[in-house]
Amino acid sequence: MRAALLLAAMLAACAPAADEPTAEPSPAAADTGIVPASIVGEYRVAGIDGEPLETDFGIALSITEETIGYEPRCLGFAWTYGLEDGRVEIQRDPAYGPQPAPGGGTVTCLPAVSPQHRALAVAIDAAEEVRRTPANAVELRGGGHSVTLFSQ
Repeated sequence: MRAALLLAAMLAACAPAADEPTAEPSPAAADTGIVPASIVGEYRVAGIDGEPLETDFGIALSITEETIGYEPRCLGFAWTYGLEDGRVEIQRDPAYGPQPAPGGGTVTCLPAVSPQHRALAVAIDAAEEVRRTPANAVELRGGGHSVTLFSQ
């Protein structure tokens, strides 16, 4: 009986008081502070804007030394980028998206895309920095948006 009372007292001492506010983790708490020197690789999109990508399909993102992209690239889901000390500068790659058609007008592909594909494009457009998370993911973030990527 005394052991049970002692255990209850110890647990109560560790819990915050009811009127004591608990600190919310800051968004930066998920940042390891590790700035990757390179982000080249093949990735699975795990989250967009802090929310997990919970769909019945996956989105694969490819990053080379100069480009970031995912399918369907013909809709403009392709960027060129530069990375230095964790800062990233991203621009839409003009080689993708609607193209001038011979004789006028434009030509584009017509696949249907999900809202997640569009949200991913918005988040990549806004990216200003790259960090590694404690779970060893690469995170692109900026302008209130983020993309969480795991290596494939």
